[in-house]
Amino acid sequence: MTRVMIAQLILGVVGNLFNISIFLQKSLRSNSCSMYLITSSITNVFVLNFGIIPSLYTLDHVNPSNYSLVYCKLRLYLIHGPLMISRWCIVLACIDRWALCSSHTKVREFSRSVVAGRLIPIIVSLWLIIPLHIPIFNTIDSKQRCIMPGVYSLIYSLYALIVSGTIPPILMVLFSILTFNNLREIRKRVQPVGGGTQIKIKQRDIQLMVMLSAEVFVYIFSTVLYPINVFYTALTVNDSKTPLRTTIESFITFLAGSFLIYINSAAAFYVYLLTSKQFRQELKNILVIYCLKYLFKNKFRNYRQNQRTTGGGSLKTTYHEQSLSMSQRYI
Repeated sequence: MTRVMIAQLILGVVGNLFNISIFLQKSLRSNSCSMYLITSSITNVFVLNFGIIPSLYTLDHVNPSNYSLVYCKLRLYLIHGPLMISRWCIVLACIDRWALCSSHTKVREFSRSVVAGRLIPIIVSLWLIIPLHIPIFNTIDSKQRCIMPGVYSLIYSLYALIVSGTIPPILMVLFSILTFNNLREIRKRVQPVGGGTQIKIKQRDIQLMVMLSAEVFVYIFSTVLYPINVFYTALTVNDSKTPLRTTIESFITFLAGSFLIYINSAAAFYVYLLTSKQFRQELKNILVIYCLKYLFKNKFRNYRQNQRTTGGGSLKTTYHEQSLSMSQRYI
C-alpha cells in the first residue's frame, strides 16, 4: 500500500501540474470552464501533498496529531477545505457547461470568464470559513489520540455525508444530464425557434463536457465511501467490537480516508487524457513544441560556445538550420 500511495502522490502531482499548464494555454485559459479546472488542479496539488505525505510518515512514525494539538486541529481542516474547493469548482464547471448549452440568453451569461473570476474567490473564501468548526472542536484526549469529542463526531459525520457525499455528486450528475439534454435539443434544432439566434457549441466546449462527465464518475466512485464510513464510525464508537471487526474497520477507514479520497485529486489529468482528443493535442504541443525547441536551443548554445573556444565558425549556420529542421520535423 505504501508504494501505491507514493505512486498516487507522484502521478497525481505531476498530472495536476500538467493540467495547470494545459488549461493556461492561449486556446483554453480564457474559457470559464478552464478557470474552474485550473483552480481545482491547484488545490489538488496542495491536497495530495498535505494529505498523503503525512499519512506515509505515520506508517513508520508516531502520528504527530497524537501529541501536537495544533497539528491535530489543523490537519483535517487543511485537507477538507481545499478538497471542498476542488469539488465545488467541478460543480461550478458542470453548471457552466449546462449554462453554455441553454436556449435562454440570460442563463448563457453564466458561462463567461468574468463570472468565473468572481465565483472562484467566493468559493475559496466560503470553504476556508465553513470548515472552521473542525479546528475549534478537534482535540487530543487522555489516551493521546486526536479525536472529535462527544456529540460533535456525530454532527461532523452528518455534515460530511451532506457536503461531501450528497450535495456535490447530486449537482454534478444533475447538471451533466441537463447539459447533454440541451446538446441533444441543439442538434435536433435545424432552424432557430421564433427567429432567435442559433446556438453554436464549439468542439472544444463539447470535449470539456465529456471530460467533466468522466471526472464526475471518478468523483462518485472515490468519495462515496468516506462520508458513509465517518457516519458509521460515529454511530458505533461505543459498541463492543471483536479484534477482527476492529481490524476490518481500521482497514476500511484507512482505505476511505487515506487512499480513495485522494483518487479524484490524483486521477483528473489521466481522465482528461483518456476522454479528450483536444486535451491530448494540447499536451503534445507542450511536450513536443516547447520541450524540443528548448532542447535544441540548449544544444545550439553549447555548440556556439564550443565554436568560439576552438575558433571555428563556418558550420554555425549549417548546424542552426539542421537543428531547426529537426525541431520542425517533430512539430
